[in-house]
Amino acid sequence: MSVAALPQWLAGNKRQTRVWLIVGAVIAALAGVLYMGFSPKDEPGVSAISAQIYEVTPIDLEIKVTKDGEIQAINNIDVNCQVEGVSTITTIVKEGNSVKKGDVLLTLDSTQIRQKLEDTSLELQKAEADVSNATEMLEIQKNTNATSLESAQVTKSLAELDLKQYEEGTYPQQLVNAQTEVVMDKIALNNRLEDLDQTKRLYVKGFVTAADRNKAELDVTTAQNELAKSETALKILTDYTHQMDMTAKRSAVLQNEQGLNRTQRQNASNLAWRSSDLTAKQQSYVVLKRRYDRLKEQFAACNVTAPADGMVVYGSTTDRNAQNPIQEGAQVRERQLLIRLPDTSAMKAVVRIHESIVSKLKEGQRASVRIVGIPQPVSASISKISVLADSSNRWWNPDLREYPIDLSLDATPKDLKPGIGATVEIMVDRLMQVVAVPLDAVYTVGDDRYVFVRNGEDARPVKVKVGANNDTHVQITDGLSVGQSIMRLQAGQGRELLEKAGIKMGPATKPGAGKPQTASAARRSATL
Repeated sequence: MSVAALPQWLAGNKRQTRVWLIVGAVIAALAGVLYMGFSPKDEPGVSAISAQIYEVTPIDLEIKVTKDGEIQAINNIDVNCQVEGVSTITTIVKEGNSVKKGDVLLTLDSTQIRQKLEDTSLELQKAEADVSNATEMLEIQKNTNATSLESAQVTKSLAELDLKQYEEGTYPQQLVNAQTEVVMDKIALNNRLEDLDQTKRLYVKGFVTAADRNKAELDVTTAQNELAKSETALKILTDYTHQMDMTAKRSAVLQNEQGLNRTQRQNASNLAWRSSDLTAKQQSYVVLKRRYDRLKEQFAACNVTAPADGMVVYGSTTDRNAQNPIQEGAQVRERQLLIRLPDTSAMKAVVRIHESIVSKLKEGQRASVRIVGIPQPVSASISKISVLADSSNRWWNPDLREYPIDLSLDATPKDLKPGIGATVEIMVDRLMQVVAVPLDAVYTVGDDRYVFVRNGEDARPVKVKVGANNDTHVQITDGLSVGQSIMRLQAGQGRELLEKAGIKMGPATKPGAGKPQTASAARRSATL
């Protein structure tokens, strides 16, 4: 575009021309601001005049602790997962719903537990039959033992009686008979000898024949043989038969005694085996019964019901560290918090107070709680101060130590739900008519604190000692008088004024020590 054609273009684009004029004005204004920002700083006197001035007067300083927290129920009923291992949620009641005692809260997948329950039921029936059979076999064994023991005892008794009968009856009788037989055979032999002698005399005289004499001699020989036989029989009886019979009968008695002992031991062994078999089957039954009962409990635990009336709050909602939300299809483990049923009739506010302040608090201390959505504040009192600090944020800020504080509401607003945000204001102390200044009027360097007192057109730093503070003001216990005017500092202004006053700030002796602080940093570092 030529220079000659430029006016025509501007004339034809008046609207665009106005826009460019506005843009030029804005650029000029920004250039002026930047020039002023990078221009040399004024002298301290000029800064004091242009700064905001605060007139020191006695005020009533209310020492309060203000902290954001949340509303929770005083009484909660936790519903934990009672199913072993990992389970899957199949159905669950909607969070926030009100439920009655006995209502179903959620159900867990029970397919595997049902299968195990059926298999265990079959095993339990078999184990019950085994116990019954083992019991019958034990009774049979007891009867068999009694019969065999009685038989062995009778056999032993008969053997003892047989031995006694032989010793006291049979053998003495046999001995007497044998001895009598010998005596009688001797008498018979003597008689035959006398007959032979008489026959011989008669034969000599011719009264008998030779045949009679021969017959008498034969009778003597026969009698001698009979005596020899009876004497031999007596000898055999006393020397052999008696010993053999005694040995046999004593052996029979001994064998029957051993048989009785053997029967007793065998009976005891058989009875012990049957008893141990019954005990083993009973123990197996008990184990299976316990497993069956446990599976029944597990199966019943898959159907979770409300133990009391309340409002449903999922366990993952109340657990800051929860990684998986409680919902249908989610997997949960044994003892995991599933649902919390808070009693919304009595609520409390829960805040976390820094360790530097918690020592100022005590149970029963009054407070005011502003609840989100509730127009009017609710009065409360401290009901519990935790003994240990909350370490849930130790990984993010290991140096931060805050103590959970419970404050019971004097009256619970209607339809108040857990988890609603709240701001708690705890009244710690009230200092009447003390010298106090705004927090942004105090500049901190290490352990020293300064205010900048107006002195005509100048401002001079004054070291002061501070006392208690609240969110806006800090008490000055030494170094400042009523009626003096001090500066309210802007960011970086305190350091500049100290340097211009010739006050050197030493190096830090530990992280953060000795470093100058802005007004906002001073507000954070001031302690009660």
